[in-house]
Amino acid sequence: MRLVRIVAGLTAVLAAALALPASASTLTLLGQSKKVCQLTGQTDWFSGHPTNALTTSRYGLIGIDLGFPVEGEKDQLYFLFGDANPNNHPPGAYPTVPPDDGLGVTMRTAEPNAADCLDLNFFSPGPGQLTHPVVTPAIQQGSFNVPTGGVFSGGRLYAFFWTNHCLLPDPVAPNAVTPLLRPTPPVGGFCPETDASNSIGRSVLAYSTPADPTAFKQVAPPVAVAYIPQMPSGFVYVSAADPPDQLIKQPAGPPIMGPAPDIPVFGVARYRAGIPYLAMAPRATFGAFKTWHFYGGTGPNGPIWLTYAQWQAGHIGNQWAPPPGAELYADSPNPYSLTGDERCVGEHSVTWSEALGVWLMTYTCGGLQVEARTAPKPWGPWSKPTILLSAVQNPGLYCTLFWNLPGQPCPGRVSQEPPALTFGYLYAPFVLTRYTKAEPGPSGPPAKAASVFWLLSTWDPYQVTVMHSTLEITP
Repeated sequence: MRLVRIVAGLTAVLAAALALPASASTLTLLGQSKKVCQLTGQTDWFSGHPTNALTTSRYGLIGIDLGFPVEGEKDQLYFLFGDANPNNHPPGAYPTVPPDDGLGVTMRTAEPNAADCLDLNFFSPGPGQLTHPVVTPAIQQGSFNVPTGGVFSGGRLYAFFWTNHCLLPDPVAPNAVTPLLRPTPPVGGFCPETDASNSIGRSVLAYSTPADPTAFKQVAPPVAVAYIPQMPSGFVYVSAADPPDQLIKQPAGPPIMGPAPDIPVFGVARYRAGIPYLAMAPRATFGAFKTWHFYGGTGPNGPIWLTYAQWQAGHIGNQWAPPPGAELYADSPNPYSLTGDERCVGEHSVTWSEALGVWLMTYTCGGLQVEARTAPKPWGPWSKPTILLSAVQNPGLYCTLFWNLPGQPCPGRVSQEPPALTFGYLYAPFVLTRYTKAEPGPSGPPAKAASVFWLLSTWDPYQVTVMHSTLEITP
């Protein structure tokens, strides 16, 4: 579950606030983004019709969030979900510790529709039960400690797990200079801000195999020092992108198409208060962080790549200063973010869109709007944001996708939460690449258009929804 932060300035003029210089390519939303189906839960919160997945009767699952999609093998598409409700923690258990996430899967290749949605199944030991992914050696996998992203490579399902994160974190504001700096715990605060439990958290990389996809094993840490997280510094809330195949040279004979040798890995240091960093991880040594190359800005000859030692050079004690230029793009004004700018990324996905010919990044900013950026390469240059969904621009979203502001309940809607928690916001927009297809756009060549399906988590209701957008990119 994701606690909302109060968003100020809702009466500002969005167009004026986002009047930014045009980028080399322009991404345009054609029409409006629309709901296709409610993916999780027993009953569609708005229509009252049964969902296709029927997660309550089949798995005892009332609500859940995230669902980061990872393409597997043999048409398998995995979904890394977080924080099941009910969590079924043992009596007296500390809420951030026992595993309570979920792993879903589908074999569906046809695009989602209102009737069948994604034909989603969860891994389950039996009727009315849910199998929680478990990481070994053990980490905290309870409330607010979730899988954040992953990629399938070499017969392994790799996943990044956010851990050591407080159940009730202190406010985390942007800090580009020392992004791992923890808040000062207030007197009587709920978060102790210790290595074991703090408002920043850390990430570990683990993998499972198709033989038992829910049994994850940690990849060995690169440095055996307690205060250095397993993942490279700054990669706290982490995702990975499945790159397109490319021509591979052979010792003899012509080049052939094959998997790209490097996998882009994106990480945010401060949850919902940062701009992503990038590492290019060799596929052959994906779990060996010392073999990764880290983006350190752009020079006269293109991107600057740093070794692991260079990236970690700013780590002194339990603090770290990122290399200058490490953020993928500069921040820009946004009155609906929590901080007034674009250092607002938390849950995010980056995917290669073959139909559009660009890399597509999606995230929420401030909890009221979904944004997208594009780039020709994982390191950029990244465009200015394009709004895919906005509760400010489209107030009709209230009482259709989620509840309204506190104290303004939606008529005829029954919430699963106490009245104090019946407010609405959006997060975790994850693109479902396998369902993207080229479309004829209104502008014609050289512009490209595509039909894009993506997941969206909401609070309240605490569910995951499948959304659809038609996008056009004009060079």
